[in-house]
Amino acid sequence: MSIFRFALVLGALAALPLFAHHELRAEFDEQKPVSLRGIVTRFEWDNPHALLYLDVGTVNWAVEWESPLDLKKAGWTRDALKVGDSVTVEGWLARDGSKLASGRTVVLASGKKLAEPPETQVAAASGKAKPTPRWPDGHPRLGVVPGEKGYWANPSASSLVETTTGNIRVDKDGLLANLNDAGKVAPFQPWAKGLYEYRQRTLLKDDPMLSCLAPGGPRLFQIGHGVQFLEQPERKRLFVMSGGGNRNWRLIYLDGRALPQSEDVTPTYFGYSSGHWDGDTLVVESDAFLERFWFSNGGLPHTEALRLTEKFSRPDFNTLRYEVTVNDPGTYTRPWSSVWTLRWVPDQDIQEYFCQDDSRDEPHMVGPSGVGSGGR
Repeated sequence: MSIFRFALVLGALAALPLFAHHELRAEFDEQKPVSLRGIVTRFEWDNPHALLYLDVGTVNWAVEWESPLDLKKAGWTRDALKVGDSVTVEGWLARDGSKLASGRTVVLASGKKLAEPPETQVAAASGKAKPTPRWPDGHPRLGVVPGEKGYWANPSASSLVETTTGNIRVDKDGLLANLNDAGKVAPFQPWAKGLYEYRQRTLLKDDPMLSCLAPGGPRLFQIGHGVQFLEQPERKRLFVMSGGGNRNWRLIYLDGRALPQSEDVTPTYFGYSSGHWDGDTLVVESDAFLERFWFSNGGLPHTEALRLTEKFSRPDFNTLRYEVTVNDPGTYTRPWSSVWTLRWVPDQDIQEYFCQDDSRDEPHMVGPSGVGSGGR
């Protein structure tokens, strides 16, 4: 899910190692703000993380920012910061004590201020809502209308939470505002609840997406940068294309085939999927999932017994409704469901967000110091 470069240098920049994407709070401490005033020595406009290097006295600091895909939405450009600029940066310190920070704002000598994009970005629909586009056979189109552009993004929920639970606050990465709410998220088996709480306490530092593993299951519809549906009704299949991974795609068959039953089937990150239309709703059954990935933001566990029933509908042009029922008797005490919506982003093609794995990132993913605390 990300590439970024980090240099711990004094003076000139040396060879820059690559690092994978991470949940920021596992590496940076929001309780330790830092203000850096210095001279820009380098600004890397790299996907998926921009990096700013500046001399603060005799020490060179690295400051990490969001992906250029996100920074553009907040008014940034590739030449927003230039070598020699005098700037003041506000951010969070790295937990491991290195000369690395996560940037929040930067102010130039001219007084111009640049900031991180807001954590939640809502795609606003303008004008009168258009009706659901349809194929000649009457089924809703889940993808683009010929001659137009667009994709689905901005999910209304960032993590799987059982629908009947009510309002539980989680951030964009699935971290609970109150860890005491963990038992309300899903009907966990005891071991699964313990593992989920551990992942939450350590701020998701062990997320497999740090190693660029695919976001399988419902997580495909939670991560940033959206999804596209490539529909091929003449071949009775559709593809779900992810903007949040390394050109990850998922195949759903619509030809009525049964899911594979053989024990020789190789589990995958996206499983095997077979779907059919029930009126205006596409119902998809999936199984044969690997355990290696997290099937939701926030670190909910699963076993290879996981089976998903997903329902996709498009009640109007700008809304995709997604409902999923989770059935994994090895992890949960009963089947349970969650539902959210995504919004249509018109007149744009999906933008790709790449990830490059590098084990040298791992020492910096220290997580919080007080793992046993009950909340944050």
